Amino acid sequence: MKAIIVHSTSKLERSLKIAQTIEGDLFRIEHVKPVYKSKFAQMFFYGYLTVANKKVQIKPMSIDFGLYDEIYLVSPVWAGRVNAFMRQFLKEYPLINKKIHVIATCEGGYKNYFKTVETLLDQSNEIIEKTVYVNGELIK
Repeated sequence: MKAIIVHSTSKLERSLKIAQTIEGDLFRIEHVKPVYKSKFAQMFFYGYLTVANKKVQIKPMSIDFGLYDEIYLVSPVWAGRVNAFMRQFLKEYPLINKKIHVIATCEGGYKNYFKTVETLLDQSNEIIEKTVYVNGELIK
């Protein structure tokens, strides 16, 4: 079975739209505190949290990972890296012995995205897909 873990906060919610096209059980990472909706606020504040490796709070999630052999991680790129909320999810819910699909959405720079995701995953996992969508278009 497949679990799709998604974090999406922008007005366009590209990550969520992509996650909804994947067949499987969808789980959304949600913020504890209200989300800034302004693009500038998101870039400035959430970009800072991401670059500075600050801990963020996410709502508890009830997922039995024993039911899933494939995990899709779908989230936006912030400051060229895995965003603070997906990072927090991966720290709180370590994935072990899974086939992982990593899907990023962004408007441009994603240079360090896959590298930062890989550092958060246990070595027992197999990354079978690395995909990025720039401005909604799939980049190969």
